[in-house]
Amino acid sequence: MNFIRRSLFLQFYATILMGLALVALVFVAFAAIGKFDQRDPLSARLGPFIDSVLPPPGENFNLERAVHRMSDTVNADISVYDKQGTLIANAGRPVPADVTTDDPKGFRPPGRTFAFETPDGLRVVARSRRPPGPHRQNVAFVILLIAAALGLAALPVTRRLTRRLETLKTGMDTWSAGALETRLTVEGNDEIADVARTFNMAAGRIEDLVTAQKNLLANASHELRSPLARLRMAIEMFEADPAESLKTEIVRNMAELDELVEEILISSRLQAGRTESFEDMVDLVAIAAEESAHSDAADAVTVTGPSTLIRANGRLIRRLIRNLLQNATRHGKPPIEVSVTETPDALHLTVTDHGDGIPEGERERIFEPFYRPAGRAEAAGGWGIGLALVRQIAELHGGSVVCEAAEGGGAVFRVRLPRS
Repeated sequence: MNFIRRSLFLQFYATILMGLALVALVFVAFAAIGKFDQRDPLSARLGPFIDSVLPPPGENFNLERAVHRMSDTVNADISVYDKQGTLIANAGRPVPADVTTDDPKGFRPPGRTFAFETPDGLRVVARSRRPPGPHRQNVAFVILLIAAALGLAALPVTRRLTRRLETLKTGMDTWSAGALETRLTVEGNDEIADVARTFNMAAGRIEDLVTAQKNLLANASHELRSPLARLRMAIEMFEADPAESLKTEIVRNMAELDELVEEILISSRLQAGRTESFEDMVDLVAIAAEESAHSDAADAVTVTGPSTLIRANGRLIRRLIRNLLQNATRHGKPPIEVSVTETPDALHLTVTDHGDGIPEGERERIFEPFYRPAGRAEAAGGWGIGLALVRQIAELHGGSVVCEAAEGGGAVFRVRLPRS
C-alpha cells in the first residue's frame, strides 16, 4: 500500500480501475433487476415456447388454458386468432390481430407488443401489461454512463493532484521572483511530494550559497581596504623617499592581497560545488615540512610523524596545512608543533601553538569567514577566510577540524582525514 500511495501513475490507474468496477456494479445491478437485454424481452421469452405450449388445432378448451397459463407466466395480454381472423382464445384484454412487433430501439415504452404466426396458421399476438423491469438503455446511453462513472471516480483524485500542482507552481513563482526564503508545503509521499521536497532542499542550498556569497563579498571588500590603503600610502611615501623598508612594505602588502584574493577564489569555487580531483597520493608530513620551511617562523616549527600516503587533493591539502601554519604564526606564539598520527581508518594532523589561546565561546566561530571577536581592534586583524577554508577542505575530503585548548596554554587544531 505504501508503494501505491507513493506512485502517481498507480493513483491514476487505480482511479480508472475503480471507475470500471463501479460501471461493472451498475451493469450487475441492471442485470439483476431487469435482465439487461437489448432484444425484445417478450419475444425472447414467448416466441421459442409457443409451438411447444399451444395444443393441436381444434382443441379450443386446452388452447384457452394454455393461453391463460402463458399470460400468467409472461405477465402479458395474449390473443389467438385463426386463419379467418376470428378470436379463438384470449387471456386478459384482447389484443388486435393486426398488431406488429415493436422495434426495440432507444427507450422502450411501457406497452410492448408481439405477433407470431404458428405453422398451423394461428396468429398469436401479445402485449406486455407492464415494462419487464426498468427501462433499458441503448448503446450510446451505456457509453455515457461509463464516461460519467469514470469522470466521477477520477474527479476527487485529479482535483487534489492538480491543486497540489497549482500550489507547487505558485511557490516556485514566488521563489523565482526573488523570495529565496520561500519553501513549499510537502503533502503526501508521492512524486509531487518528492518534487516539493527536492525543491525545498535546492532552494535552501541556493539561499545558503547566495547568502554566503553576499557575506563573502561584503567582508572581502572590507578586508581588502586595509592592505590597499597601506599599499597606496607606501607607494606614495616610496615616491617621495625610495627607502628599502618602504619597498619591503609594498611587497608585503601585495603578497597579502594576492593571498586574500586566492583564498576568496578557492572558497567560492568550493562553495559552488566545483568538481575536484582526489586521485593524488599525499604525504602529510612531507607537505607540512615544506610549508613550515617557507613560513615566517620556520625556525620555531617542528614536524613529527610517520611518512604515510593518503589519497586526496594535493593542492587543497597543501592549502589546508599552509593556512593552519599561518594562523599559528599570526595568532599564536612559538614553538609551533605539527604532528601526524594514524589510525586504521584515518590520518590525524595536529597543529599546536603556545600563544594566549582562544576562548571556548569563540572556538567554533573562528571557522566563520572574516570573523572578528567583539572589541578586537581592526589593526589586530581577524581570522580572515583562512580557517573557514581549512574547514571547507577538510569536509570536502569527508573529514573534520576542531579547535581545542592546548596544555599549558595556546591553541591546538585537530584535522581528521579519512583514508577512504
